[in-house]
Amino acid sequence: MKITLSIISVIISILSVAQPIEEDIGNALDEDGLTFMRFDTKNSFIANSRVKIYGINIGYNHNNTVKYGIGFHATDSKFKRTFYEKENNELVEIPTHLNFVYISLFGEYVFYQTKRWEGSLPIQLGFGGTNFSGVYNDSSYVYHKKFTMHYEATLNGHYRFLKYFSIGGGLGYRIMIIDNKQLGLQLTNPIYTIKFKFYIGDLYRDTKALFVHDN
Repeated sequence: MKITLSIISVIISILSVAQPIEEDIGNALDEDGLTFMRFDTKNSFIANSRVKIYGINIGYNHNNTVKYGIGFHATDSKFKRTFYEKENNELVEIPTHLNFVYISLFGEYVFYQTKRWEGSLPIQLGFGGTNFSGVYNDSSYVYHKKFTMHYEATLNGHYRFLKYFSIGGGLGYRIMIIDNKQLGLQLTNPIYTIKFKFYIGDLYRDTKALFVHDN
């Protein structure tokens, strides 16, 4: 965590010398925001096992510099745990799996942008819950259910190798503000992304321009 936060702190310090960030953000917010929706996938770790976090984000994009909005996320954790219940005076096993679902408020600042390269700093505040759930004999069971809250900061970079395609990735950290200690799991962990982007908006504008003729 210290390494990741140190890297982000150094970059922010360099940027604050190289350009006035507040002015850059202010100028971007003066521009009309365009609504956008995107799907994303992040990788993290729970109990030393890699998990994927799937999400959908909806928000506003101001001049491709400042983005913010709301998202919904859920893990596909394969982490399982067995609980026990009394059924007909017998102890039976209840197989369960871990659930980690949350809504997020996110913001992103694109601090570097050229024709080919892009660097950004996304942050996120997540509100949701964790539990173990399972089904036995058509009955549902939920264990250790609790509200959770966390903060994420990431450093992302992308390289645009073709007009409508780019590849990139990111490195960051998730810090649990309100944790679920009953789970007995470490949810404060690194996160990383590997992304392949398709700029459908640019393709749409270029295609539309082919069929628009001046009168």
